[in-house]
Amino acid sequence: MKLQLALTEIVIGLLGLGLAGCSNGTAKETPKVATIMEQADISSLDSSMITDVGALETVNNSQEGLYRMKDSTHVEPGLAEKVVQPTNGGTVYTFKLRKNLKWSNGDPITANDFVYSWRRTVNPTTKAADSYMFLPIKNAKQIENGKLAVNKLGVKALNKTTFQVTLAEPTPYFKYLCALVPFLPQNPKTVQKYGKAYGTTSTKMVYDGPFIVTGWSASKGNWTLKKNSNYWDKQAVKLDQVKFVTTKNAQTALSLYQSGKLDNITLAGQQAAHEKNNKGYLSYPSGETDYIAYNFKTRAMRNLNIRKAISLTINRKALVNDVLKNGAKAPLGLAPEEISKNPKTGKDFATDSEVAQSVGYNPKLAKKYWQKGLTQLGVKKLNLSLVCYDVDSFRNSAEFVQSSAEKNLKGLSISINVQPKVQAITTMQRKTGYDLGFANWIASYPDLNEFFQLLNTNNANNAGNYSNKRYDYYYNKANGVDSRNAEKRYTDFQKAQRIAMNDQAILAVNQGQIARLNNPKLKGVTYAAAQGITLKNAYKVK
Repeated sequence: MKLQLALTEIVIGLLGLGLAGCSNGTAKETPKVATIMEQADISSLDSSMITDVGALETVNNSQEGLYRMKDSTHVEPGLAEKVVQPTNGGTVYTFKLRKNLKWSNGDPITANDFVYSWRRTVNPTTKAADSYMFLPIKNAKQIENGKLAVNKLGVKALNKTTFQVTLAEPTPYFKYLCALVPFLPQNPKTVQKYGKAYGTTSTKMVYDGPFIVTGWSASKGNWTLKKNSNYWDKQAVKLDQVKFVTTKNAQTALSLYQSGKLDNITLAGQQAAHEKNNKGYLSYPSGETDYIAYNFKTRAMRNLNIRKAISLTINRKALVNDVLKNGAKAPLGLAPEEISKNPKTGKDFATDSEVAQSVGYNPKLAKKYWQKGLTQLGVKKLNLSLVCYDVDSFRNSAEFVQSSAEKNLKGLSISINVQPKVQAITTMQRKTGYDLGFANWIASYPDLNEFFQLLNTNNANNAGNYSNKRYDYYYNKANGVDSRNAEKRYTDFQKAQRIAMNDQAILAVNQGQIARLNNPKLKGVTYAAAQGITLKNAYKVK
């Protein structure tokens, strides 16, 4: 799940992998059919409106945009003939579509289908959760603020097969955006035909990807993907069908996998620890940082010594190894591993930019900061409220933080306010009614900007309302004058990281992992965390 205070759940491409796994094969297997676990019901197939992970997985196997995620950090051409290089100082992208592209209903796919879709998503009346992703495009910000008409968006069809995008400024991660769900094309005729009902059932859609969706509506927990005969690369698609089965109970999913009734499942909680020796086990980075946002609107949380004291009482390694046991790792800073590497040395940003004390465990030093902070505040005790999602892993982590901090800091009392996710996000958006907010962020694309925007002053996703002019300076520099210089941009983010972590701008709790089991007979499965499981090139062996 992804806290975006704009907000969405989306997940980023962090590791393209072929999987091998195991099942006991007791169920009868069909070589060209795969059965995949989905953890929750999905709410829509409308690429402008999707916010849930399950829908992302289904849509990314049934639709295709200009690019696809080849693996966690690389894109490859989708409907576009090639990955293009920008012109005009890095602000203009001109995409040539493949010839004879067709929707599943036989309609031609044209450049105008991208113009129509992107304008629809940016249009404030659509109320698309992910419209913020379009902000790098010329005039998108003014359109979203209602100051310009939607037809002023920097996109146009030069002809039926040529689509051109003009950005407000060079954006190094724009190529990743072109592979994401909000940037998919839409068939105007179909959208207009169904109106508000568009995407509410599998029949009120057309498809341009490897598969088409059948048998889905919001009331159904199971649905099927069938090979799309109009897909441009249909010869690469080996599976005839993919059956998605909503299985909300993790133990039920494991039992179905063990009996051969599911080919691929996501492990939950401590299942990862129990199954790690299974031949089908795989754990890979999810591109996620779980963190506690200090509410800087409150006097106590504006005190640096109080923030440092609470952080230093948390033994993060004990939390991930002894409590969560789900493959998560102790964090190193704001951004998790596998997001960016040093252009010169190849070293991972997370380890290259760590501020040790900001994620360290030192109760003795914590007590000193605590007493100093209390003296500065003129109080002898503090009662703090911690807002938390009603998700087991978050609740367990919150209770660990509560116990550790109260044990080591005399006079501290933390009350945990567990709320449904949407309610908790709303609470944090309002910046009132809490001192500490348990949040998480899963990147949509593999770029440091995804995490560093979380602390930029007045950013909609800045849960704690943190503000530091020097941080903003380097953040803006990375996305401005240094945006086309990889080394300078990397250094800018390093400096921003050190400012934020020395400021204890957030309390980083853990960096996420995804653990799965996969039938060894199901080959060619790949992953991009922003898009979930990818089955275009998957196949089954007997």
